[in-house]
Amino acid sequence: MITPQFSVRQDDEYVYIDIKVVHLKTQNAELSAEGDVFRFSLPPYYLRLHFPGNIVDDERANASLDLSKSSLAVKFPKETAGEFFPDLDLMTKLLARVGDSKEAGTAAIVTDASSKIATPANKPLIEEIGASGGNDGLEEAAGVNETQRKLLQDLNDAENFDWQIEQPLPEDDSLLTARYGFNQQYNGYLRQTRDIGNDINDLDSPETSTAESRREERINRENEKFDPDYYLSDLYANDEIPELLRYEPSLVKLAKDHIRSISSESVTEIQFTDEEKKKMLDLPRRTFIADSLEATKLLYVNLIPIIFAYCYDARTTMDDHTSESAWTVGKLAMNISCLDSSTTTTIPGLKISCVRRALAYPLYRNYELSLKCWNDMYYIFRGGKRALLKALLDVNHLFAYHDVYYVYSKTITEDYCAWIQTASDSVIRSLAHEINHCDIQKGDLGWDIPEIERTTFGSN
Repeated sequence: MITPQFSVRQDDEYVYIDIKVVHLKTQNAELSAEGDVFRFSLPPYYLRLHFPGNIVDDERANASLDLSKSSLAVKFPKETAGEFFPDLDLMTKLLARVGDSKEAGTAAIVTDASSKIATPANKPLIEEIGASGGNDGLEEAAGVNETQRKLLQDLNDAENFDWQIEQPLPEDDSLLTARYGFNQQYNGYLRQTRDIGNDINDLDSPETSTAESRREERINRENEKFDPDYYLSDLYANDEIPELLRYEPSLVKLAKDHIRSISSESVTEIQFTDEEKKKMLDLPRRTFIADSLEATKLLYVNLIPIIFAYCYDARTTMDDHTSESAWTVGKLAMNISCLDSSTTTTIPGLKISCVRRALAYPLYRNYELSLKCWNDMYYIFRGGKRALLKALLDVNHLFAYHDVYYVYSKTITEDYCAWIQTASDSVIRSLAHEINHCDIQKGDLGWDIPEIERTTFGSN
């Protein structure tokens, strides 16, 4: 069945669903609403939406056809007039099979049954249960156990959220298959690209690596790659750097406008383009279930390297992606290039890692430019999950249609695009606060940069 393009809006009394279809024969169309579920069926089209509140199928509901636009306009009344339904623009969230997860208490990952070389781990994905309701998802939902309810309470207390990640003792997992990607769910994918030029990958044997070996190999490669002469050239002799420092990426501007509107009388929500809506329709429809506080922290925290890398590419290309953009983003994000998912680090540690990679690998290697990108990232986080989703959709598109790098879409960014739609904006704001107040010095990078600069400046 084909999922048609659609959009949803609301007023105090009704929910309006506009469905784009071609060759519509109204006598074959079926429309229904039951509780919070809307269904539309017209072979080969099928659409099922889960709303944050209940709608009613009564005499007030109606549908009208606009042949000139090949569009069906559907209207259903809300069960409770005046109730606000949040996140109606987050299409993947509306399409998720919420009911299945509540009954089973777990979320299956559906993959191509014909694939014999790449599989997800047999454990649930992550989501704040009931996040579609008020208070960032603290309403009770069927299937939420006491542990999950405690997790939701911890997430809601975002102002006091502790962003330090628990540091477990290393395990002897040399006999186990390596797990990596979103929530450590995948294995086998990188075996496909080992011999066909995966220039993003920085690991010698990713499919047999451990968390400790990935971190060690990452740091060693960064140390080998850092070039003091290249760094000094970009510091003192690159005329393009000042222009890049002055540039402001479009998504950062959009996030700033949204942030300013929050303090005013009317909040301006970040809107999605038609192209972005189409990308959301192409995402997997998975439901993510809360498992543990530490695992959920890691999902939020591991957004940082990806969004930092995105900000670097956006600023240095002036919002005009190049043929190297996928490589740039993948190489700078340590949880992509090195599969290092930050299980033993802090926010300052992540900032050090991001800046180290920005000074070791890409075209422009400038410390001040790296801090600008970190600041850009803060505004995108401060803009909330919609700003993050726009960035993630862009990153995922870079990977998804690449002959080699598509594996990073399948194992990391595709899931993040779906998951972020269920994330808590209050937790994201808390993380943005940590990002904004995280300070490091050049001496923290481990390359004696202050001494290199003093020696060079003194010799001149």
